[in-house]
Amino acid sequence: MPYLADLETDSNGDIITQPLTGWTTATLAGIAVLLAFQCVETPLELETGSSKSIQLVLTPEQCLDLAERLTELAISLLEVQSYPGKPAN
Repeated sequence: MPYLADLETDSNGDIITQPLTGWTTATLAGIAVLLAFQCVETPLELETGSSKSIQLVLTPEQCLDLAERLTELAISLLEVQSYPGKPAN
């Protein structure tokens, strides 16, 4: 699993992010899962509705691992938002 230091950064050292505008999922040949993320790179793309897509193929095990980690992170954030005095980590 990559660490934050492994993420792509800009010249200031800030992590480069792109807003997620949608996703598509499907099974492939009964053995894998297709996961396509649609995202935008600029505010203009967000306004015009144009987007780019990255298409990934995951094993069932990778899907379960990803779902578990995303769920853990989402729950952690929701708990912090519910109790503002609680530390994030």
